[in-house]
Amino acid sequence: MNTLPPPQKNPVFEQVKKERSTAKADPRDIIKADVEKSGGDFNQVYSKLVAATQSGKTRLMRSGNTLLIYNILSPGVAEVHISTMDKPKDLIKAVKEFYEAMTKVGFKSAVTTTNSSEISRVLTAANVPVRVSQKPDAMGQMTFELKFGA
Repeated sequence: MNTLPPPQKNPVFEQVKKERSTAKADPRDIIKADVEKSGGDFNQVYSKLVAATQSGKTRLMRSGNTLLIYNILSPGVAEVHISTMDKPKDLIKAVKEFYEAMTKVGFKSAVTTTNSSEISRVLTAANVPVRVSQKPDAMGQMTFELKFGA
């Protein structure tokens, strides 16, 4: 009698299932994907993030599979970073939720620096007022500084 071996998991199929899933990803996985995409060291970044959140300097909000990581610079002003595993439509929804939540608790403006112009389009699609300026970073590469809010 022939018996088939148990099916092996196909990593491509598993990734497709994961991307189609509406289940929430572990926050570490969201951050890890973001850090690895930019060529950073996940363990180093994550340990710094944990220390910063424990000290109260940094806070996180979540909507779906999108995280808003923010530092309070002064009353009503924050420096923000978005990490996401969401599709564009869900990312726009998350950004809108973050903006509404932050304005409800008294934030007037926020700032971020990125090397991608995509985030300004996401903010615009989420009806978040944003001002964009380009400037070189320490390595001479052009970056986008985004200031949004009132």
